[in-house]
Amino acid sequence: MTLWCDRIGVVRILVLGPVAVLGDGAEVNLGGPKPKALLVALLQQAGRVVAVERLVDLIWDESPPQSATALVHTYISLLRRGLAAAGRKDALATRSPGYLLRVEPDEVDLSGFERLLASAREAERSGDAAGAALRYGQAIDLWRGPAFGGVDAGFAADWRDALGEDRLSAEDGLARCLLDLGRTEEAAARLQRTVAAHPLREDTRALLMRALHEAGRQADALEVYRAGRRLLLDELGIEPGERLRALHAAILDGTLAAPAPTAPARSAVPRALPPDIGDFTGRADALARLLAIGGSREGDRTATPTVVVSGFGGAGKSALAVHAAHLLRPAYPDGQLFADLRGADRDLDAFEVLGRFLTALGVEELPESLDERVERYRQRVAGRRLIVLLDNARGEHQVRALLPGAPECLVLITSRSRLAGLAGTESIELDFLDQDSAVEMLGKMIGADRVAAQPDAAARIAELCGGVPLAIRAAGAKLRARPHWPLRSLAERLSDERRRLDELAVGDLAIRSSLALNYADLDAVQRRAFHLLCLLDLPDFGWWVAAPLLDVAPADAEDVVERLVDLRLLDVAGVDSVGRVRYRFHDLVQLYGAEQAAQEPPEVVAAALTRTLGTWMALVEAGSRRLPRMTLGLRPLVTAEVDVDPRLLAEAEENPVEWLKSETGAVVRAVERAHELGIDGVTTLLITSLLSSPFAVRNEFDGWQRTHEVALAAARAGGDRRAEAMVLAGLGQLHYEKDDFAAAEAHFRMAHEQAVAVADDPIRAIALIGLGTVARDVGEFARAAADLTAAAAIGDDCVVAAARYGLGAIERDHGDMAAAFAHFAASIERYRSLADRRGEALALRGLSLCHRALDEYEPAARLSADAASILLASGDDLGATYAHQSWAKASLRLGVVDGVAEALAGCLEVCTRRRDRFGAALMTRTLGEYHLATGDQGFARELLAEALDRWSELDLALWQARTLRDLAAADPDNADKHWLRATELFTAVPTRELAELSASSPAEWLARVQAPYRL
Repeated sequence: MTLWCDRIGVVRILVLGPVAVLGDGAEVNLGGPKPKALLVALLQQAGRVVAVERLVDLIWDESPPQSATALVHTYISLLRRGLAAAGRKDALATRSPGYLLRVEPDEVDLSGFERLLASAREAERSGDAAGAALRYGQAIDLWRGPAFGGVDAGFAADWRDALGEDRLSAEDGLARCLLDLGRTEEAAARLQRTVAAHPLREDTRALLMRALHEAGRQADALEVYRAGRRLLLDELGIEPGERLRALHAAILDGTLAAPAPTAPARSAVPRALPPDIGDFTGRADALARLLAIGGSREGDRTATPTVVVSGFGGAGKSALAVHAAHLLRPAYPDGQLFADLRGADRDLDAFEVLGRFLTALGVEELPESLDERVERYRQRVAGRRLIVLLDNARGEHQVRALLPGAPECLVLITSRSRLAGLAGTESIELDFLDQDSAVEMLGKMIGADRVAAQPDAAARIAELCGGVPLAIRAAGAKLRARPHWPLRSLAERLSDERRRLDELAVGDLAIRSSLALNYADLDAVQRRAFHLLCLLDLPDFGWWVAAPLLDVAPADAEDVVERLVDLRLLDVAGVDSVGRVRYRFHDLVQLYGAEQAAQEPPEVVAAALTRTLGTWMALVEAGSRRLPRMTLGLRPLVTAEVDVDPRLLAEAEENPVEWLKSETGAVVRAVERAHELGIDGVTTLLITSLLSSPFAVRNEFDGWQRTHEVALAAARAGGDRRAEAMVLAGLGQLHYEKDDFAAAEAHFRMAHEQAVAVADDPIRAIALIGLGTVARDVGEFARAAADLTAAAAIGDDCVVAAARYGLGAIERDHGDMAAAFAHFAASIERYRSLADRRGEALALRGLSLCHRALDEYEPAARLSADAASILLASGDDLGATYAHQSWAKASLRLGVVDGVAEALAGCLEVCTRRRDRFGAALMTRTLGEYHLATGDQGFARELLAEALDRWSELDLALWQARTLRDLAAADPDNADKHWLRATELFTAVPTRELAELSASSPAEWLARVQAPYRL
């Protein structure tokens, strides 16, 4: 027999509570109270034609508006749409003189309630208290509040009262059955709530008195009578009925016999839990939640508490569930059932598991069909407090038939999947153990003293096990078997990635075996994706990477990646700044997948990685178009032809900074892996060249270095000197951005030599620009001018613009302002012709410094402010920081204080965060100048001394001299010493400042600096 409640999934019309119609599990829109009243009116006479006039009377209580008939037709249309959305478009038919509602009994919760109530009463009459309790409980569970909620029509109110009486009858019936089963405290708890809600209901009060008496609480039973009598007298002016008075008298004089001890249920008490784990460690929050759910004995609980513990293979799901079940045994005295649904060689189906459960429950003759076994199982456990532990569930289909349906039971399910298709379950997701818990677990296995004696090695073992309890248990078992081993020995063995999985295998404790279970569930395409993604060994990645790897459509790629997530072979790392999910492999999974990837043919791997790198190149190029051009001339040697999803290209173009921030780590690692796997095609060089500018925008030195080193090795291995020259130039620019001027010069010089050897003027020009820029910064102006002039003679417009900028700066430092203005003007013009706003802004800042050198502070401040705005709009916040510094210094000379200190502090924070050592020194010096100008010589002295140290570390003599000049003014006690040292350095690096120092003194310089602030 299939109970109505077993088919609750087909319910479409709900009236035992707020009126609702469900479609695909979600409520459909029926409109307001009147359409719902119409539905209830039709439901009251379901299967019969109800005239429109009668419907009008029912809905408006015989006081309808003039438009009532038209409104009924409108409400009918609303109902038809709602029922159609619920899959019953033919449920409401037009039949003269009105309408007909056709519904099946199991489509309405009210019908289900009526059938369950009748079945419960029949079972109670036949003496089947357990079966009756089950059905009464199921009937009550269908109620969500007062019937016909949201409908205020008179006919509905009358029907509501009648149904409410039926519900109370079910509550009384359930209480009677609980008393017959000996569950007096539970019966009393339910009855107390019913009596509190319906205090004038004498039958329920009598049942409560009986329950309390049978529980040995005679005083409480007598107090229930007294409270009821007072209420009846106060409210109605009458005494309690004869039955209640007789019951009170029998309890009072002791003639109401105490019930005979309830005989144990005919079924056996199963004790099937696996042994508990003595060294259970961690999981405090998860365990507390499990115990709270399982230990709750809320009297109004109508559904079976069901918990799904999910997580990575080997995360300790079974250990947690078994441990919690043992701790909860006192609360579930009727037994514990256990089934490992993923057996040693196959999955167990519900039919077989039910056979085992029924046998454990004392059933001798097992039913032949699944439905009969389900029914017998639920009858057998009804009213009993049982724990049902279902371990290693593969999917929802395995467990649905094993759910008892009794609120007294507790169901614990462990699964690598979240089993999201099971309704009404609590979910506990196990992550990996933290370092402390992992070390603690290891200590419990091998001895805390052994761990305490070698804490670093123990921590290293825990780290290499990745917080996976199964791996830690395997490591602990190996150490326990080898008590003579120092922990460092195992730590060293685990450090070898090629052997790690072998080391984490002792007996039946093996990570490899655990992972193989889920690996076996992959189809051919999913396996290839798993192989190739593990082979790439990316720090994290978006799902789209699987598309070029597999050469499949994006939608298919996302499905494949999510399948790996479902099987716990892949973790969700989070959501990146452009709103895409990022994924990553656990270290042990990645090692396993890389092992399995050995079965992929080399040509397949090479083709897959080449497609993927080509796709990344196209995306990086798309994103780079909207970034400021930070590096000169390093563009692809060839263009890769790849078919890229337009949506991905749009994401990269729309928000390039955030997109590159998300993808750069993966790109860098992909370039390295391609090289490690011997796939050194031109794509590696292309990506490297494209990444130079994005790296420079964010000062991402590590990724810049790693990709260029791979590209340099590839170029040299392939004997490609032109590619080598290009990469060397990129490395020169990297070292220049790192303020490592010696390394920058060395790489630019090597790039120049290779470019000359292959007669490549574009790369040669870039190398010369680099050499000239480095020479200018270190104060070798003659060599700088020669290199920059040579570069301008052979380079493209970008090179010429950069060369003129550098020449302008040299002339400005020499004091030839006319020549400086001419060079900067030419640079600005060339950048504007290229539509290079960043270059134009940098040249405008250079021009502003010329005006400041001539004491023309207003145009200096204006040009710097304009430059800052352009640079910010171009995405070059570091360049804008330098422009803000120029504005701040010009403002100081104008006597402007407001906002200057705050601006400089912000500039220093940006430079520090971006690891710009030159910028940090410059901002520190300028902050010192600010405090010097505004009269705080003590603080100025501290800042200028710090700036001097920074310039010394960079070995930039010219900037040391400029800072010493300021420090002489801020440090009167040592002024002559600072001034002399500044003069010596300016003499070695001749600039216009040498003449200024010769014609002035520290005191005069201080007076000049502070002049705008003196009254």
